[in-house]
Amino acid sequence: MKTSFLVAGLFISAVLLQACSSTSQTVRIPTPLTDGVETRAMSLQWQVSVDKLAEADGRSLALTSDGQRLYVASSSGLLTALWKQNQSRYTDQVIWQTNYEAAVIAGPVLADEKLLVGSAKGDVLALSPDNGQVIWQARLNSEVISTPVVEGHRVFVRTNDGRVVALNVSTGEVIWVADHQMPSLFIRGAAPVLVEGDKVYVGRESGFVEALSINTGETIWDARIATPSGRTDLERMVDIQSSLVLHNGRLIVLSYNGRMAALNPNNGNISWAKDISGYRDFTVIDNVIYLVDEEDILRALDPVTGTEFWNQAALKYRLLGDVRVDLNNPTSKPAIFLSDGLGYLHWLDPKDGHIMARYKHANHLKDGETILQIHQDKQHYYVLDSDGGVTAYQHRSAPTTRPGGVNSSVNHE
Repeated sequence: MKTSFLVAGLFISAVLLQACSSTSQTVRIPTPLTDGVETRAMSLQWQVSVDKLAEADGRSLALTSDGQRLYVASSSGLLTALWKQNQSRYTDQVIWQTNYEAAVIAGPVLADEKLLVGSAKGDVLALSPDNGQVIWQARLNSEVISTPVVEGHRVFVRTNDGRVVALNVSTGEVIWVADHQMPSLFIRGAAPVLVEGDKVYVGRESGFVEALSINTGETIWDARIATPSGRTDLERMVDIQSSLVLHNGRLIVLSYNGRMAALNPNNGNISWAKDISGYRDFTVIDNVIYLVDEEDILRALDPVTGTEFWNQAALKYRLLGDVRVDLNNPTSKPAIFLSDGLGYLHWLDPKDGHIMARYKHANHLKDGETILQIHQDKQHYYVLDSDGGVTAYQHRSAPTTRPGGVNSSVNHE
């Protein structure tokens, strides 16, 4: 029997580092924050309480936006459209809400004038961004666990039984299905596929990377990145949970309990590999890989050779989120942008990893909340937390939407 490991993405490292032997346990204590770090000047523009989220379903949820609207889904099945700008009356912040019968655990993604979401019942739905009405609905065999990816006239999703499915983005008709043998135990949720040219790249729960034909779904090549080892299924988990990155002709992959590696995207040959375990999304900027390993140490690597430039352990065991780059840093220089599981946002210098600034995200009761997703748009940051809050922040030095701004709290439960 194959079992999906039901854990929240942000707390996976704490869960998986439990006892490696029958006589001892590893307890991870979050590193305390040090004094002397600037508190980033942020202005709270508005805050809406949408719906409490199941953290285990938060991995593939997304905040997405068009020019004026922000869209967010919850694992209860609620889909909400919000105005991005602060409204004169806070009750007008919500444009529309629609509740579906199944939990929405993937998306929404805006493409082809449709909102695309995946459900726990195995549905892929295309919805109108204007009112949330269903345009088409496709029923698959298992719950949809990855954020949909749209390329051309196809939308690609992954399901909990190991399949990659290509659908017609206009009609929802299934174009092809690619199966894969799943391990006995694996982490719930999956990174979205990466589409480039005539190939669809997939990081598998078995520690393999596959290149599939975009036209047929047939395997062009596969390569093993991580090899299971250990006595228990838990110790042998080698999921590739991080999104794949294609950079300067190299396919870069990070696996849990395995390696980071750079592959030739044409044939899967490995050009370099380094023993690093991780599961969060990483990024490549200015020809440097920035990643968080499973101990929450930030590392900077050379994408050509895998050589490490530096590492930063000041946020160790703080349950860090995906690595992002903030191009709208007030210093006018790019910054590494991280959230942690205790509700803080951190900005770090990409040159040496030192922490430049931090800010504590909180709900309307001033309690710190686990941050699930962040969407950045120019000077604004839209934060989705585990309490179902959506919060819009703005650099205080940036122009506000209205003099002084307005803080709003709307409860739509």
